[in-house]
This record gives sequence, structure tokens and C-alpha cells, in this order.
Amino acid sequence: MNKKQNEEGLKRLVATYFSDPAKRLKLEKGDVLLEEGAVNDRLYLVLQGSFIANNENIEDEQQQLFLATKDMFIGVISFFSRSSICVATIVAKEDCEVAFIDHNQRNKAEKEGLSLIEQFMPVVVFDLFQRQQREQQIIFEKEHTLEKLYQAKKLASLGQMAAGIAHELNNAIAVVSRNASWLNEHVGEMFLQENEEAIRFFQMGSETGQSLSSREIRVQAKALQNKYDLDEDAARKLAEINVPSTIKLPPLEQLNDFINRSHRYWELGASFHDLNIAAKHASHVVGSVKALAAGSSGIHNGHVSIQESIDEALTLLSSPLRTISVRLKIRELPDILANKGELVQVWTNLIKNAIDSLKQSGTESPEVYISAKPRATYVSIRFQDNGPGIAKEEQGKIFQPNFTTKEKGLDFGLGLGLTICERIIGNYGGEISVKSRPGKTVFKIKLPL
Repeated sequence: MNKKQNEEGLKRLVATYFSDPAKRLKLEKGDVLLEEGAVNDRLYLVLQGSFIANNENIEDEQQQLFLATKDMFIGVISFFSRSSICVATIVAKEDCEVAFIDHNQRNKAEKEGLSLIEQFMPVVVFDLFQRQQREQQIIFEKEHTLEKLYQAKKLASLGQMAAGIAHELNNAIAVVSRNASWLNEHVGEMFLQENEEAIRFFQMGSETGQSLSSREIRVQAKALQNKYDLDEDAARKLAEINVPSTIKLPPLEQLNDFINRSHRYWELGASFHDLNIAAKHASHVVGSVKALAAGSSGIHNGHVSIQESIDEALTLLSSPLRTISVRLKIRELPDILANKGELVQVWTNLIKNAIDSLKQSGTESPEVYISAKPRATYVSIRFQDNGPGIAKEEQGKIFQPNFTTKEKGLDFGLGLGLTICERIIGNYGGEISVKSRPGKTVFKIKLPL
């Protein structure tokens, strides 16, 4: 029997058996229509409102069996069975009206020899089928709710663990940061006593670090190699230093020694520069994990240059980016009110994820493209890579805690990177979204001005 046939059969039964005004009851919310274990000789049809059916389980606790709404039957089992015993307590969920027939009901069958139960059976079976579907849906929703509660408990435990780890890491990072600053200062003083050249290149590295991208270094190294007839290694070192035009280079016969010596001083300063940035970044990461565990937001501590925050992120990832081309197209941007460390953390997560995807898939000519431009009310920043992409069914899950698309899963970390990114961007009133297909994955961020 389909839905239409059931509706037609129900109309006939209502017109034949449930049209007697004397056999109708009105109940108020909370009234009991049937009591579990009591005798029942009536079959009820809900005309208005809804009823909840409950019974006691083996622990003597009340559990909901089903919800009976308009045009549904109540008392089917007790009415048509020989026991006539109610298997559930039926309570009005709201003000209701029902019609009923009892065991004294005269058979009004259109066809001779058709019993009362044979007339009702098709409609009752369909009613029970719909009721079973509703119960399955209720069971599914309960299981879903329990799963969410289970996940919430897991996250609560993870938050407590993260807060404890963050506290321990914070102490270690403070030591690294203090000692890096102390070493930077005292090594500089030592070079100052040695010679002017040493301190000059050490300070260049310490103040700016590696200011050029890997692509820019390759281009500049090629030009220097041709200009000064240098070998490939010397040309790369000179390009990395990015010697300003104000510094006069020695004659060609002394140039190789000068480059090796200067690069050594510069590289030491650049290492301190990167160490200081990494310590600050690690401190912000720890703070964000603690904030995630506590459910608090970050602090906006001043006007921040998005360009500078992206540059810092690229500096932190300069080593894994050596084999990946990085293209930048960043227009002149207004500063925004934000926490610089949090922005660096977001950009680092997005770039690192792109690097992992490109290396994991073995993408030919791997590339990360970063662009940013101002709009009327916000700044738009895009991080794009030419990796394998993210499966469509996974794109809606990547901001969830504990979810990762990496082959080794959570061996890489806690699976909280993008969750924290979304929280940071959300705290600034911004948005982060992803679009992906094979060969092109784009994370787009909007930050309000």
C-alpha cells in the first residue's frame, strides 16, 4: 500500500467508524489516555494534537516508545489482541481530541464476510510502518547526540592535556628566547672587537634574516655568476646576503674569500634572527593552544602589517620551501588591528599544509602562490598551491578538530592547526574558506579593516 492508497483507506474508515460525535474525547496537556498494564477495549484515532507513548524499561526508568500525531491509531495491540492489556502509557503532549470504537462496534463492511480486523489491517500496518520509521529516526538522532557528547568529552580531555603541555613548553620557550637574545647581543660585541666587516654582515643577517625568496635568490645568483664569473656556490651565497649597493666589493681576485667570510658572518646573524622569530612564533602557538583549551580569544595588541606577517611566516618555513617555488603578489595594504603572532601562526599553518601536500604527492614543479589585496571593508588574502587537491567530501571537515588529510594522520600533530586558524580568524570577525580540485587548492581569508 502506498501513501495515497493509505489516505483513501483511512478516509473510508473515518467516515464509516469514527464519525459518531458521542464517541469522541477531549484531553488536556498531561492527561493520561491509556495506562500501561491496564485493560483496554478501544481503538483510538488522533483527530487533533499529539500523544507520547512511554513504558518502563528493565531499570524501571521511563523510555519513550513513539509519538502519535494526527490520523494515527492508539491502542492497536491491546484492541486487536486477545489480552486487551496496554503495553504503554499514553500521555497527551498538548491539548488533544480523539475518536474511538470499542469491542461492541457493529461491523459495517462494504463487502460481505470482511471482518473488522481485515478492514483495518492495511491502514494499521501502514501506520505501524510509519511509526517504525519515526522510531529509527529517533534512534539515529540519539546515537548522533551521544557521539557528539563523546567527541565533546574527548575534546575536553584533549584541551586539558594541551593546556598542561602548553604550560611546560612555555617555560622552555622562555629560556630559548632569553638565551637567543643574550647570545645575539654578546656575539655582536665579539665581532665588533674583531673587525668592522664582521659586525656589518652579522648585523645585516640579525636584523633582516633572509629577505629574498628562494626564486629571487636563484635569479639574482644567476646574474651575479655571469657578472663576476663566480662559481655557483659563491654566487648563491652572495645572493643570499643581498649585499646593498652602498657596500663596495673587493677586486675579483679577493672576491671569493670575501664572499665566504661575509656569508659566514651573515649566516650566523640570520640564524639568530630566525631563532628569535621562531621563539616568538612558538610562544604564540602555545598561547593559542591554551586559548583553545580555555575557549578564550586572542588579544589584539596593535596595528599589524599583513605583508610583514607573511614575510615572517615564509622565513620560518624557508628550509622546507627550498625545493618549492613561492610567488608573491601583495598589493599595498593598510595595517589591521590584530595580534601579529597569531597572524603568523595562521599563515604558517596554511603554507606548511601546502608544503606537506606538495611533497606527499610528489607534484612536479611545486608552487605556492600568495596574493593579498584590499577591498572596501576588508583585506582578501589567498594561499594557493598546485598540489593534488582535497577530496570534496573532506572539504567540509578540514576545520574540525582531530581531522587531517595527511597520510600519516595525527602522527604529524594534534590535528588542531586549521581549527586554531579558524578560531583566530573568527575572533577578528573574519572568514576563512577553502575551494579545491586536483591541481589547485585555494584558502581564502577575509579580514575586516
